[in-house]
Amino acid sequence: MHNFSRVPEPCRFCLYWQTKGEFQTEAPKSEMEKVKLNWLSSVEKVFGNCVELACLGSVPVGFMQYAPPQYFSRVGDYASGPPSSDAVFIACLYIVSKDQRRNGYGTLMLRSLLKELRERGFRAVETFARADSDNNPSGPLAFYLKNGFEVVSRKDDFPLVRLEI
Repeated sequence: MHNFSRVPEPCRFCLYWQTKGEFQTEAPKSEMEKVKLNWLSSVEKVFGNCVELACLGSVPVGFMQYAPPQYFSRVGDYASGPPSSDAVFIACLYIVSKDQRRNGYGTLMLRSLLKELRERGFRAVETFARADSDNNPSGPLAFYLKNGFEVVSRKDDFPLVRLEI
């Protein structure tokens, strides 16, 4: 990914979706960043672009990470899953500052992703949305329902939602 240093800090060091088991928060940030960059590089070689930033002027306000589900080792940990192998999985669609949420940035990022994926020949996108809170890296359930997604499976507070594109 070009300009990885512009990725907002909580996202730049987050390895939640790339790891299994206990989430590692004890590792030095430099090591976490190295692991994330290696993951991005390996996914980009096979899948292509898998990260987007939303910026307000020159300041990044949002981060989005996506790829087919097999690139995210944690997708099997969710009771409502697993995601379908024919869909691109949105691991994160995150507006970093709570003050910037509900201003349409997430919707713009999602629309941009859907356009890109359609152009690349993909036909569906899925994610685990959080039903009981807005504070979730992939976004709240209400956001996805408002944008045309349908609940595919709901066995806990993280239903799997899908949109045919």
